[in-house]
Amino acid sequence: MSATSAAALRQQAIAWLVESRSGAMTEHQRKALDRWRQADPAHEAAWSQVSGSLERLLQPLAPHTSSHASADAALSALLQPDRRRRRIAGGALAFAGAALGGLVAHRFTPLPGLLADAHTATAERRSLELADGSRLLLDARSAIDIDLGADRRRVHLRQGALIAQVPAGSPFTVQTRHGQAQVPAAQGARFMVRLQEERTQVAALAQDVDLHTRLGAQSPLRAGASAWMDGSTISEALARAEAAAAWQSGMLAVDDWPLDSVVDALRPYRTGLLRVAPAASRLRVLGTFPLDDTDRALQALASSLPISVTRYRGGWLTLIDAA
Repeated sequence: MSATSAAALRQQAIAWLVESRSGAMTEHQRKALDRWRQADPAHEAAWSQVSGSLERLLQPLAPHTSSHASADAALSALLQPDRRRRRIAGGALAFAGAALGGLVAHRFTPLPGLLADAHTATAERRSLELADGSRLLLDARSAIDIDLGADRRRVHLRQGALIAQVPAGSPFTVQTRHGQAQVPAAQGARFMVRLQEERTQVAALAQDVDLHTRLGAQSPLRAGASAWMDGSTISEALARAEAAAAWQSGMLAVDDWPLDSVVDALRPYRTGLLRVAPAASRLRVLGTFPLDDTDRALQALASSLPISVTRYRGGWLTLIDAA
């Protein structure tokens, strides 16, 4: 069998595996899976390879825990859509990489970021100096494109977060899909921009910054404050600028956040998958946590909240549930 054919069969096996463990498989689909496995020895071999790799990946660290039950719980968490409700469909299966290596690689270095002008890997912060003398600090799992010219200075934040230290000169802009933060001509500034799925946060660390949404709303952001842009509107953020940018020092400053937002902030610093169950996701959190030691951060959360934290072999999956 060619490598291409073997890869195609593995993709089919992964699709069947996801469907069979989703909890929504019908009896008709189950019989179709049985027919597919019995149709060719190569089908059964692909199924055994994929399901066997999964079971080894999901073996619990705790020896007293039921392996089969824990693996089922772990897979259910993997298949559970996150707050952005990503879908697993067709051949574009995020889970495929977890079984065969692609997702593992993605957790070390975000694959889309490889095409950017500059990017960071998981748990990496990176400083760089631009030709105009501006200095950028990229947060973990961030990616940017840079466009510098005689009359323009523009950075496109494709993923993650950055802090820009900008000397006076032509206007300097950091753009996301929701809008842009701009330092006017002949003014220097220091500010942070963080891109999330549905909105962008901007924090003015030194000097004011002008905000412009994609649909035309505008507002100045005063030094020391932070704000959100969602593409059409601009709203004040409760966090002060320095707290929003605490990641530059490897810290996460949390003031009455839901637990799932804390988990979102820890994910860029953890190579394994980190999932929080719905029953625990809305617990409120207050404190400061180390980003560069996510195990210690999770331990601190477990000691202050009614939650359980279960780690699976190799650290590739950590589940947080209500205790």
